[in-house]
Amino acid sequence: MSLPTDNAARKALPLWTYMTEYFPDAYVAEVAVAVAGNNQHQPGEPLHWAREKSTDQMNTAFRHMFDHGRGQVKDVDGCYHLAKAIWRLKAELQLTIERERACDAAPQARGARCPKCQVHWTDGVRGVHCPDLRCPGVLE
Repeated sequence: MSLPTDNAARKALPLWTYMTEYFPDAYVAEVAVAVAGNNQHQPGEPLHWAREKSTDQMNTAFRHMFDHGRGQVKDVDGCYHLAKAIWRLKAELQLTIERERACDAAPQARGARCPKCQVHWTDGVRGVHCPDLRCPGVLE
């Protein structure tokens, strides 16, 4: 996603204000999760999202919310469970937006089936992984 080019539309998205005045401590906690995860899964590499190593966003987010709800505020690495859940939910939102954008760009792929497991792709897009996270299929 890119920012709009229209001046009024750009001004209607106060990104800086939102990032610095809404939930600043939560953002710091979320960045700590990203750094800890990067150090665990890609030690020595620049901070980035290794998508192939992070695939089960919804179940993982729920487990972190469950732990928080049971009174375990922080995980064994010292990061907040809710910050980990937020990171996972943002990852899922990013993937959802990307799938939607790709589907809009390639509507002919809608209604396809996974070539590996035959799961129905309601928003199937060429080059996108099967919606069944256990399946390695990619729509060709």
